[in-house]
Amino acid sequence: MAYITQFFTVDYWFGFPPFITVPLLIISCLVFAIFLCGGIASIMLYPKIENRWKRQVVRHAGTGAAWIGFIGLLLVFMRYERIPVFMYRYWFLFLAIGAAVWIIRVRRYALHRREKLEQETRAYHTKEKYLQQ
Repeated sequence: MAYITQFFTVDYWFGFPPFITVPLLIISCLVFAIFLCGGIASIMLYPKIENRWKRQVVRHAGTGAAWIGFIGLLLVFMRYERIPVFMYRYWFLFLAIGAAVWIIRVRRYALHRREKLEQETRAYHTKEKYLQQ
């Protein structure tokens, strides 16, 4: 049984972790594979999006999701094979912090750049309207 107090001990994060169990291995592989597949799918499909703002947001989100999925699967593999440096739990903590920073940056990019990109898109369409003869 897991207790909350164990998360605040140094030995939990930097100590030699036990073998990874099969259900935890399957769940973590599925989560990171979903991130990787979703990121790759959005990277492949973003050129087909008409709206420039949405296209850039999907590109940024897809790139980050693909990297998080790849690094997560790599860390799960390292943990499963018990490679000494990369099997410790603190790498997953760093990955979770990186994912949170990535989500915040994509959200900030989407909210702050939306108006500017929509104005640029309107100006581009206005110019294209007169150039098409």
